[in-house]
Amino acid sequence: MEDGYAALEQDHRDIEEHVQELLRDDESPVVRELGELLVRHFQREEAALHPLVRRYVDGGDDLADRAVAEHATIATMMAELSDSATPERMGALLADLGGAIAAHVEFVEAEVFPAMQSCAVDGAQLGRTLEGIEH
Repeated sequence: MEDGYAALEQDHRDIEEHVQELLRDDESPVVRELGELLVRHFQREEAALHPLVRRYVDGGDDLADRAVAEHATIATMMAELSDSATPERMGALLADLGGAIAAHVEFVEAEVFPAMQSCAVDGAQLGRTLEGIEH
């Protein structure tokens, strides 16, 4: 059985790696790949993590709502990057996107995960929930 915290943390590392690759080469197919990773990750968090946060964590609704709002902001930034970024704006958009992703990862890993763990939601339980949504 997969540890759900570890699985979501690995998603975070993969996303961060793609952002760094984009910062080195903004002409690569990494923009599309990053978009796909983000969509998959957001779906996983919103279907598995957020319901558990809302159910078990005191103040969990606020934590989950903040995470959903951050997902929406990042998705909007990705859309702008993919659809309308001019070469002159590309660097600034990438820097803003990288910052938003880093802030979201920090929030989830430093606040959400510890809050869940303090409510006895273990990695195996989260892993089972993740597995259930992927089948």
